[in-house]
Amino acid sequence: MNDYNLHVDPETQEKSYKRFAPRDGEQIGAIDFNNFQFNADTSNYLKFVCESVVEKHEDEILSLIAQEADSLAGKLCSEKTGFCQVSSHSEL
Repeated sequence: MNDYNLHVDPETQEKSYKRFAPRDGEQIGAIDFNNFQFNADTSNYLKFVCESVVEKHEDEILSLIAQEADSLAGKLCSEKTGFCQVSSHSEL
């Protein structure tokens, strides 16, 4: 979670948490850091929220893993938890 922070889209003002640092060997295009709002407490907050979501939906997660479901991430994100919406500019 240390590589994510609040991002405000300069055109739509939509707020989302986005990755600003590459993973090992990954190339991330040009990033305008002016659109990020860096806060030292963000990674702790995101970690807490993610752990809470996993804890709340533990049974559904285990059920999907046990079924070896196709597109597990999409099913967890949209069908089981309702946290994700299909968006043309979503980059989480």
